[in-house]
Amino acid sequence: MKRKWLISVLAVFLVCSLNASVLAEESGKTKEMLYLTGYEYVFAVDPETKEVTEIPVTGMTRDTTFSKDGSKLYVSTDIRQKITVIDTAKNIVIDELDFTQDNYRSRIYGMTVDPEGKLLYAMTMRSKVEGAELKTLPPAILVMDIDKKEIVKEIEVPYGVNALQFYVDGSKIAVWGRDLYEYDIKKDTLTLHYELFDPEDKSAGNSNYLQLWPRDRETDYLASTVNYVYYPETGETTEGFVTWDLRTGVVEKIEYKEEPIGFFSGIISHDRKTAYGGMNMLAKTDLTTLKHDKVIQTKLGTSYGFNISGDGKTIYAGGGGPDVNFYDAETLEFKGTVDLKTDAMDVRVVQIKQ
Repeated sequence: MKRKWLISVLAVFLVCSLNASVLAEESGKTKEMLYLTGYEYVFAVDPETKEVTEIPVTGMTRDTTFSKDGSKLYVSTDIRQKITVIDTAKNIVIDELDFTQDNYRSRIYGMTVDPEGKLLYAMTMRSKVEGAELKTLPPAILVMDIDKKEIVKEIEVPYGVNALQFYVDGSKIAVWGRDLYEYDIKKDTLTLHYELFDPEDKSAGNSNYLQLWPRDRETDYLASTVNYVYYPETGETTEGFVTWDLRTGVVEKIEYKEEPIGFFSGIISHDRKTAYGGMNMLAKTDLTTLKHDKVIQTKLGTSYGFNISGDGKTIYAGGGGPDVNFYDAETLEFKGTVDLKTDAMDVRVVQIKQ
């Protein structure tokens, strides 16, 4: 009798567990996490509980990218020579990829992972040792088979390339340089996609941006960076954004109708109607009028990286100091801070499937 009762209880438990798993999968439940790049650490911050997990790495940290499902974070470490792989569910280091080969040394400036999570594309500046001399090699994207840890392809690119981002369907890579290029995976071709700098056409204005703080998945794959345009004929400089839709390929250059206030980085809202940019100030800008709705001074001084929560209600400011700060996206009211062990460089936002 007891055995029949136990079997019945186990059967009910298994059915409930299976139903719960199915419901979780169907609902696509996710957990939002923040990742900040520091010195000898990557910091995983739970924005809800404010809990910080310190993940030890080698040396300074710079570029970051996530696997498509958010389960892995790739971070350039060790003076841009290696890529550390972090499991975002456990917040531990699970692998390290070295792009320095026997006959040359590589420095990594921008990277992206294919949607299948099999290949990592790293933009590298390389130098080759020849006897007592150090020879500079042309810049190239090195493609590594992640499982085998072998470089399987080299793609030469122009000088100035500094960020790579996969299109959502995996067909192309957005290549950010002095101008914008597309690398077609199937055709194995690199083509000019959008010209940002034309020294011959002085009336068009010359763009200048820093893609040290790449944004893409945070706003449904609208890649963006803050941008400045200088007009040689008038001496005027405008401030704004360059956006690159990683679904359609459309690039837009946005120039504000305001005097520049100084941005290191910024983020576009999910509905693409509002932009946020900051450094020593934080500005909320209406993308319809191209004018600021509100500008405040940042609470704890200079911040490098500005990002947005998944629900669009909170602006995160991290980098430039040993902390990450929270602002209300509507009012720009300061909502609090979380302290870190070292100064940070950037803050990335990811939704991790549960």
